[in-house]
Amino acid sequence: MMLGPLTACAAERVPADLVWRNGRIRTMNDAQPWAESVAVRDGAIVFVGANAEAAAHVGPNTRVLDLQGRVVLPGLHDVHQHTLEAHLPIIRCRLDPNVNDAEAYVRTVSRCSVSKGTSWVLGAGHRISTLLAASRTPRAILDAAISDRPVAILEETSHSTWVNSRALEVLGIDAHTPDPPGGIVLRTADGTPNGVLVDAAGEWPWDRALAPTPELEDINYQALLEGMEHNNKYGITSACDARVYWGRGHLDAYRRAEARGEMTVRMVLGLWAYPSKTDDAQIATLARMRRDDGGMVRQTQIKIYADGLTQNTTAALLEPYRSKTLGAARGLDYFDAPRLARYVRELQAAGFDMHIHTIGDRGVRQALDAIQAARTLPGGAGARHRLTHVELVHPQDVPRFRALGVFADVQLAEGNDPEHLHELEPFVGKDRVNERAWRVRDLHDSGATVTLSSDYDVWDLNPFAGMQSALTRGSQGLPNLDAALRAYTVNAARLMRSETRTGTLEVGKRADMIVIDRDVYAIPVEQIARTQVLRTMVDGHEVYVR
Repeated sequence: MMLGPLTACAAERVPADLVWRNGRIRTMNDAQPWAESVAVRDGAIVFVGANAEAAAHVGPNTRVLDLQGRVVLPGLHDVHQHTLEAHLPIIRCRLDPNVNDAEAYVRTVSRCSVSKGTSWVLGAGHRISTLLAASRTPRAILDAAISDRPVAILEETSHSTWVNSRALEVLGIDAHTPDPPGGIVLRTADGTPNGVLVDAAGEWPWDRALAPTPELEDINYQALLEGMEHNNKYGITSACDARVYWGRGHLDAYRRAEARGEMTVRMVLGLWAYPSKTDDAQIATLARMRRDDGGMVRQTQIKIYADGLTQNTTAALLEPYRSKTLGAARGLDYFDAPRLARYVRELQAAGFDMHIHTIGDRGVRQALDAIQAARTLPGGAGARHRLTHVELVHPQDVPRFRALGVFADVQLAEGNDPEHLHELEPFVGKDRVNERAWRVRDLHDSGATVTLSSDYDVWDLNPFAGMQSALTRGSQGLPNLDAALRAYTVNAARLMRSETRTGTLEVGKRADMIVIDRDVYAIPVEQIARTQVLRTMVDGHEVYVR
């Protein structure tokens, strides 16, 4: 009977693989907010506490790192990024968005070559407003640059695509082609496509150009590895890939990296809900794709767009736009209200959490309505659904996030700073901007769980820049650094259903942690974005050292 306690004591004295000591360790664990040392064995944290007590975990083969007072944080989580897409080397034609004459693009595009892994010329960077202000149609301008090969150029916001006549021909788009759900084929007066495909219609050329081939499979795989390496440089150890195009072979890249033991970021994949696919078949296909075996890659979220973008007048609004619109006066629906409600209802029953793109206040309301209708249905009670962006939210809908347990996921990059809010005024008016735009503090104070994320590569990946922006927004900023850090750690881990493994530094959790070059608690807020990551550890392995 004495063997049990003796064996347990012996187990407690097993040396750690690694001890980090003499640091300022911010655990994000309310029961033990700060520590000096942390010990790791077999990828798990086995001790958090004082330097003197950490000595008991040091053996002859233990690696000991003297932090020399450096700050240690839990590994950061970025719950909305485009890990694989951002590093695809397929954009061979880079356009300057500050060019204000579309005709000036002809010379640039004429020099562009076919992209890797496809027969298309692929590019990015212009603004849709520049195309629509030209005297010739966008299609004619692009034809003047390249006419013998299909060309697709993504607008800088990714919410429209500029194509030439050859691309329209390959895609079978003509005057008789109807607009798809959530998309618009812009046309001349006689119905002829003018070369601009908006929102969901803009996905057509990319689905065709990037259809899986052996060469593209290798390209996707290498892009994923580069994307994870870039994350580790910024201290990101867990992330959500927010738009996994399973029709383009993205899942295969993740499975390949996981099988080879090359995952250096814990990933939750947001499987893309294609607005143009038939619902019965797509819902059944997505349900079969769910996978959660506790590994480094989990397929447990569905990425679905409720609406488009305010600057394209395709975000879904409760009241009409003040400016001329590309489509309907109140924007468009990728998935209209009944259809969105069905996807939430049936896919939560299959075990998924929904990741819903909502820009406009009507988009936000319809998504909340869909979640509310499904809350008492199978899978609803424990679901961790979230709305992302939440650019405009009606005051009446702010308290609904907490009431429904919906995460508010926001991106607070430079382009969304308060001084840029006036850019929304031509579209929705000053009153609506003042009342409804980027109500981050209101959401936080209402009790909603707020996460911060990057939407990389639309915005900067650097989470410390996101924290600084969240703290320098005046009345709509987060209240303090702890709130910003929680948005990248504790709250984000809950959103990813990883709170038993990550998000805090405490005994029993996985050893995902970072060392930074300055004490973010002791410097002016305006300097937080300059923080550099010195070391990044995932599952007890150092994956980045500066």
